[in-house]
Amino acid sequence: MLAIDATEPADESVELYTSFGGNEESISVDRQLFVSPRQVPAENISLEKTDTNSHRLEVPDALVYVETGSEPVVLTYRVSVPELNYNGTTTSSVAAGTERSVPLSIPDEQVTAVDNSSVEATITVTAESGDNKFPVTTETVELEVPE
Repeated sequence: MLAIDATEPADESVELYTSFGGNEESISVDRQLFVSPRQVPAENISLEKTDTNSHRLEVPDALVYVETGSEPVVLTYRVSVPELNYNGTTTSSVAAGTERSVPLSIPDEQVTAVDNSSVEATITVTAESGDNKFPVTTETVELEVPE
């Protein structure tokens, strides 16, 4: 199974820091949010033929590690395949002061067949805390359309 491993590139993680000062001699920094994609299996999304007019789009689960500060966080996992008119989305709320891995699932879905031999799927994970929204990861993959 091919997946994005967050331990490889450090730039796959998202961190939000808020600074605050007590006096002029010292300034402190408080980490408000850390999000890292542990498993976003974009390469494992597939189309399976079910009959002459439709396919089943199979979307694997994502796993995202999150550490929240004083604010809750909403994680969004989205899969978009424009040629199939498909947009699958799921969200999960993570309470303030939490450190854990969050599984995100989008159910498999029946889609109408297309004449193309392949279609593009875009997979995104975003984190939203207060008024701030951050992309955690985005990947586009090509899916073969079975005949």
